[in-house]
Amino acid sequence: MPKIAKPLTDYVIKTLKPSRGQKGWREISDGGCRGLLIKLSPRGELVWAMRLTVNGNRVYHTVGGYPAVSLSEARKRVSAYISRARDGSSPEETDARLQAETLTVSATHALYIQAMKNSLAKNTIALKEAMFRDHILPVAGKRLIRKIRRADVVEIVEFVKSKGMKIQANRVFSEFMAMLRWAEQRDYIDGVPSFNKFKTKEQPRRRTLTGEELGVLWEVSKDIGKLSGDFIRLLILSGQRRDDVRLMRWDEIDMKSCTWTIPADRYKTRMTHVVPLSTPIMKVLHARNKEGVTGFVLAGGDQEKPFNGASSALRRLRAKSNISENFTLHDFRRTCRSGLSRLGVDDVTAELVIGHIQQGMQKVYDQYDRIDERTEALQRWGSYVISVVGESDDNIVPMSRGS
Repeated sequence: MPKIAKPLTDYVIKTLKPSRGQKGWREISDGGCRGLLIKLSPRGELVWAMRLTVNGNRVYHTVGGYPAVSLSEARKRVSAYISRARDGSSPEETDARLQAETLTVSATHALYIQAMKNSLAKNTIALKEAMFRDHILPVAGKRLIRKIRRADVVEIVEFVKSKGMKIQANRVFSEFMAMLRWAEQRDYIDGVPSFNKFKTKEQPRRRTLTGEELGVLWEVSKDIGKLSGDFIRLLILSGQRRDDVRLMRWDEIDMKSCTWTIPADRYKTRMTHVVPLSTPIMKVLHARNKEGVTGFVLAGGDQEKPFNGASSALRRLRAKSNISENFTLHDFRRTCRSGLSRLGVDDVTAELVIGHIQQGMQKVYDQYDRIDERTEALQRWGSYVISVVGESDDNIVPMSRGS
């Protein structure tokens, strides 16, 4: 007759020791719970595991370490696994459902962000975290994810709209729904609320700044502080995204070849982006470059702390410039791209300058980086900017100031 395992007790478990010369894990069955066993390593580590049948297949599943998972808790979990296995649920699916019983929206978002870190740029992750912190957490952070309904989503969106941020409400809605779909895929929730034409209709922004406005803003940038002023001038001259400029580091800059290499892990497209640095950009960088300097280019006293005054810089720029039509920091990027077209730069080169990747078959077959063409394009744009702001520079490309 096969030997019948005795029920384990905490006393018995605590007396378990590796045998002399033990090389692998040793398994001790618990006679008090069908399928449960405890594994003993050669170093004395104890881990709960179990064997059960799911849909006709034998499954081996680790339950947790002892004493972090007690004897009574291990037996409770195994009972739950066996019960749900009758309905065809695997131990992993059961774990997800059990976790969802007490999982809050805030805890779910933390898991979601952790899962997304390998596939999204650091800047995108930071935007997601800020969006959750500012707009979702105050409303629904403590609510259980399994109890989220359509009304909760509407409440979050209305909360954002109440702050006068109708377009941002669209972004928050999309972000929250993305997290819910992710949670559904992992069995934390049974379904996602459905919506039909819920977002506020958006009109694509088309604002570009005229040469005269660029001249005004350039002068005003000299009166909002050295750090903020350099940030604004680099945005105007480079045509790059706000956070890419804000988080620029000295180890990304090659002062000899006049290039700035933004690494893939912090770029939106998840591809390394090389930005040729024009003469006006290099002038800004040389003024900030001190011997032995490291860390962030736009840093104050602590070189390892990036510039965080983008919103403040924009507010001061608006207040001091007295430009009647509203403008945003992203409008500088659109102005640069439009300016490149007016300067006769071809569309492919202009798109590569601002970091847009080619589409369709061009993306597959045209691998030429056009670095020389991009260098010339940004040099022409920099020369144009310097010309309209009334400063001297070589190789000026003439354009009408009001264009």
